[in-house]
Amino acid sequence: MVKRGIKSGPRMADRVYEDIRRAIVQGELKPGERITEEVLADRFGASRTPVRSAIVRLASDGFVDMTPHSGTAVKSRARHEIAEIYDVRAMLESFAARLAAERHEEHHLARLDGIQSELEELSAAARRGEREDAVDALSSLNLGFHQAILDAAGNPTLKDSANRLMDIGFLINTYASFDASEIDRSVSDHRKLLTAIRSRDGAWAEALMRAHILGARNSLIDHPPRH
Repeated sequence: MVKRGIKSGPRMADRVYEDIRRAIVQGELKPGERITEEVLADRFGASRTPVRSAIVRLASDGFVDMTPHSGTAVKSRARHEIAEIYDVRAMLESFAARLAAERHEEHHLARLDGIQSELEELSAAARRGEREDAVDALSSLNLGFHQAILDAAGNPTLKDSANRLMDIGFLINTYASFDASEIDRSVSDHRKLLTAIRSRDGAWAEALMRAHILGARNSLIDHPPRH
């Protein structure tokens, strides 16, 4: 990789963060690979200050693990860990979908409609090869959709518990593992969920969300994310 002569500073830290994150998502930095400030600074042509800031942010977003006395490594998840995350998400978020159907207000539907429209437009653009940032963008919109349902559920404790399982690093690598048909399935599931929530059918919304999350789990067990 060509060094860019990046200097220190908040904006440069953002650029270093994006460079390192891209290297992780694209598999240039492997799951379990140990990384140091010195090595990353040399690799990305940066001083150690923005690299240190980027590593802290990457850890917060779920891309790396920082362990005292052991250093930093690219996050790695075994199949059973992936299954456990999705099993718990299925329980929590299916209940959230039921509550959202029963409790939502019009502004919640407007927010979900907006996110869903963006998801459908972006997935179509990605199929046509028009968006190089499709994985990041789809992951962000997917997260927003699920968080909007948690907001509509009106249960802060449930929302906090579910959000702990949805770090952005895991979601980005999830979408990086999906093929076009799996992405289409996910977007279609969201549309059905929105219909169920709008109809205030709690049982239907709950069943759809459970099937949606367990479907993603089964895909990932066969094709685990890169970390």
